Amino acid sequence: MEAQVVSIIVRGGADPDSVRKIVEARLPGSIVQAVRADAATNGFFIEMIAAQTLRANGTQNLLAKKPEIDLLLRLAGTTQISRAIEQMGAKKGKPFLLVIAGPGRGLAGLSVKHLGGSELERRALSSDELDRIEQAALLNALKS
Repeated sequence: MEAQVVSIIVRGGADPDSVRKIVEARLPGSIVQAVRADAATNGFFIEMIAAQTLRANGTQNLLAKKPEIDLLLRLAGTTQISRAIEQMGAKKGKPFLLVIAGPGRGLAGLSVKHLGGSELERRALSSDELDRIEQAALLNALKS
């Protein structure tokens, strides 16, 4: 199964939990997480972090019981859920980044404009982003 990752900046006063639940209902089997809008500015970076979560999910080596929490932990660079929520959690009434990872066919029909947002631009990874990706990958070693 080929996976696809979509990262959407949702502006305005949308409730992150409501949007997340709507997308989860429309795309069962996908990983859906809402994080602060400034969690990332590069769609390719999000794809790399999401790939770690998808692989960990496939090998039953997640940092948490749910892949959505694993993704949040990796973005925050910590194994502490409360810290990850504090650092990266989306807040109601503020712009947020919606990350969706799942089967490519299911995500193909997703309307970004319908969600009131725009897809995060993909570009080459910066050295800071590469460091964060490496740190996220090493979290499994810290967990053990």
